[in-house]
Amino acid sequence: MPEEATNEAMHASPLVCLTVLVPETQEERVVDWLLAHPDWQIEFSVHRVAARGPLVHLALAEERVQGYASRVELKLIVGRSRLDALVAEVEGLLAGLEGGWWVLPVERFAAFSNGAQPRGMA
Repeated sequence: MPEEATNEAMHASPLVCLTVLVPETQEERVVDWLLAHPDWQIEFSVHRVAARGPLVHLALAEERVQGYASRVELKLIVGRSRLDALVAEVEGLLAGLEGGWWVLPVERFAAFSNGAQPRGMA
């Protein structure tokens, strides 16, 4: 293995951000599903976004005129070791729907409030 690849693997963050893009009508479904599993210790946020690209079909006339579609983007911070299982769960939950997902590393993760520490996310 090249030295650069070895160094990257040694410094890989233990956390990742799984971003899930879904139609607005699916927001409650996904949030309810996440809230039903507090033992997963997933930090998440929900954002309304203007989306365009291969994961987005501009179905409505208004969307085609605007050039983008209104979607919901959920950002889930999870331990890298749990990622594959979580993706399998998400794909099962959202099978057949428009949208998709991607993963980015989380370099640092901390809280602002009175010394609170993020829960363990192994």
